[in-house]
Amino acid sequence: MLDALVRVMTSRDGATAAHARRVQRYASALAHEICAADDILIEAVQAAALLHDIGKLAIPDRLLHKPGPLTREEYEQVKLHAVIGADMLEGIDFPGPLALIVRHHHEHWDGTGYPDGLCGDQIPSGARLLAIVDCYDALTSERPYRKGLPHDRALKMIVERRGTNFDPAVCDAFLRVVQSLRATTAPPLQDVVPPYAFRLNVPRLV
Repeated sequence: MLDALVRVMTSRDGATAAHARRVQRYASALAHEICAADDILIEAVQAAALLHDIGKLAIPDRLLHKPGPLTREEYEQVKLHAVIGADMLEGIDFPGPLALIVRHHHEHWDGTGYPDGLCGDQIPSGARLLAIVDCYDALTSERPYRKGLPHDRALKMIVERRGTNFDPAVCDAFLRVVQSLRATTAPPLQDVVPPYAFRLNVPRLV
């Protein structure tokens, strides 16, 4: 089922699939840094990273690829992807909190995120981790409405949001691992998809 969802996402939007592949790579390394003893959580983070934008399948292309700023109404519609994605994944038999991580990956440490305005430790730990790697890749990637930022500038923005958007401890761990990850090459998408044995207003970021 997870593999089928990845294939659907890839066929709909190759850029979103490539973003998911990079996010999964960063999220996997960060999860091993923070949650080394929790295999179930690590596997849930890996799967959630790959599928965190699956809900965008329900969002019109005219919004996802709009070259200019979204209106308030358009932004509210795009924000629904987190809830839609969680609903799509809710029925999948998975040993970790896959749907929960996807639902809350846009929550902020200070409670200003969406969809539920959770704050601090109310936010699932996997979602706190996914939030920062998703943000980093969004900032450094080319988007229809802006060019990607240089690595150093993106890191500066991440640090500025430490304690507001991001869990400070997760932020510190991300800064420890990001440099080494940038020095290696991401594997092809088919090699990143975990097998289902799984036991094992600043720039727009939506």
